[in-house]
Amino acid sequence: MSELNQACQKMNQLLKESSEYRTYIFARNQIRSHAELYSAVQNFKKQYSDIEQYTEGNPYDALRRLYDENDELLHNEVVNEYLRAETDFTQLIQNTLDRIISGLSL
Repeated sequence: MSELNQACQKMNQLLKESSEYRTYIFARNQIRSHAELYSAVQNFKKQYSDIEQYTEGNPYDALRRLYDENDELLHNEVVNEYLRAETDFTQLIQNTLDRIISGLSL
């Protein structure tokens, strides 16, 4: 196994040991135990992604409507903790990747 592959495996393990990952897994398991909430959140995330991907120009109005339509869902404690944990872990991964590729020229 190459040195780079070994470093990647080590980084994977370190990410799994992070508090952000542990919090995310706990929150994900919590929301999955509420099938209706989990389904509603997945639907919200799909709609959000579609708006960002397919809306020409500024998607602000469409996103505002989506948030307004899902206000009760987004203020649910289980949902809120899941989304916050997912965001925190995603940000950790993005920051890690940014540091890994810094200084590289393509």
